[in-house]
Amino acid sequence: MSLMDTMLHRRSVRAYNKQPVTKEEIEKILSAALLTPNGKGLRPWEFVVIQDEKMLRELKSCRKGGAKMLETATAAIAVYSDKDRTDTTVEDSSLALGYMTLMATDLGLGSCWLQLRLRPSDVEGMTASEFVNARLGAPSNMELEALLVLGHIDEQPEAHEMPDVADSKIHYEQW
Repeated sequence: MSLMDTMLHRRSVRAYNKQPVTKEEIEKILSAALLTPNGKGLRPWEFVVIQDEKMLRELKSCRKGGAKMLETATAAIAVYSDKDRTDTTVEDSSLALGYMTLMATDLGLGSCWLQLRLRPSDVEGMTASEFVNARLGAPSNMELEALLVLGHIDEQPEAHEMPDVADSKIHYEQW
């Protein structure tokens, strides 16, 4: 599949079958993340792979009203960046997540970026990041951006088409 085809086929998938994501698939997704451009070449990210079914189901409460995909997921990857090393944690983590979603698509996996930064959890007075950090034992210097939720899917959603309105979003030289 060409890169453009991969991008057109990338969709946010929120329901998965029971087939586990393999170690090899996880390693390829993490390799894509490690190839991500990052501020000053600091490579500030770190990743926590979660495949334990009990933990995946517990994490369903990490974000108020928006983590149901963890009910059927067979894997997730928590994406962190070291805020003591860089002030570009959001950018660095976001690029890594983007590369990871493309690799998951290329492997035929479903994925969904579950935003956690600045979101509340199902637990009153606890943020989504605090909820996940407490369960994963994250050090205080690590800034959690999101979980990449992963799983095998029964049927690939239809590919995107280039929007007809794309020209209205592109400007040359001036607005």
